[in-house]
Amino acid sequence: GLIHNHTVFKYVTDFMGKGQLIQSGEYTLSKSMDMMQIMDQLTTGDGKPNTRMITVIPGWTVEDIAAQLFADGVIQSEEEFLNLCKTGEEYADYYFIADVLATSDVSQRKYVLEGYLSPNTYEIYTSATAGDIIEKLLGQTEAAYPATYDERAQELGMTMDDVLTLASMIEREAKTADFAKVSAVFHNRLAQDMTLGSDVTIKYYLNSEKMALTDSDLSVESAYNTYRNKGLPVGPICNPSTDAIVAALYPDEQYRQQGYLYFCSKDPNSGELYFSKTLEEHEAAVAQYRPLWIEYDESRGIE
Repeated sequence: GLIHNHTVFKYVTDFMGKGQLIQSGEYTLSKSMDMMQIMDQLTTGDGKPNTRMITVIPGWTVEDIAAQLFADGVIQSEEEFLNLCKTGEEYADYYFIADVLATSDVSQRKYVLEGYLSPNTYEIYTSATAGDIIEKLLGQTEAAYPATYDERAQELGMTMDDVLTLASMIEREAKTADFAKVSAVFHNRLAQDMTLGSDVTIKYYLNSEKMALTDSDLSVESAYNTYRNKGLPVGPICNPSTDAIVAALYPDEQYRQQGYLYFCSKDPNSGELYFSKTLEEHEAAVAQYRPLWIEYDESRGIE
């Protein structure tokens, strides 16, 4: 009973070009309002948008994503989001998650979905649940990993999980400009059956941002410890960018052929790396630059 004739209302709104401007929402209207007043209110919106944007940054972990979504008021509980990511059981319809769940060492992973929540900017409904958001991110992962990637992975003797695991390490170890070089070092070490010796895998397990790891840190008992265990860690350590994935699949050929086996941080602030071919050269570089790592930790209040 708010309008006298729905046909007239439709024709008038269309004639005035307001038909496409009407916004869904909740409004308080009264019978004392005329047709123009109702039309004006419906086209200005109620201040309660149905959608919003969220952004997942490359290199974020599952815990980083949960914390940001909670801080932004997108989800009501970090714990619910993390529990869904930990087991991954509700997402077995995605072939790549089913593959992960079928592995024997899945119980050793911090989160089954780590590495599979594709970094990007997304439009979601304001009513979206934690599960809805996870499905949105997993759907993007499926779209962002084309068949050509899978073919290249098979050439390298790698699975999708292997690729995302290596890409996640590359993402955390270097700036984009050095991705392919770091990838070459890791591929060379894998080819020689060496441990990967990657600090970032231990930092992930320990939830640490420390630059200068101690002997105690490096000897921690974990399937993520790439100093103690040969091969890739048990799973991804963050959610990598497309650039990191491409680097994992296509390492720098010059660095591979020249036999680079080591790298370390040259400047924690800029992210510049120093690459070495021999252990002797690498140990000399570590001795030179480690004081900078300690200083960097102290500047951030990390001991």
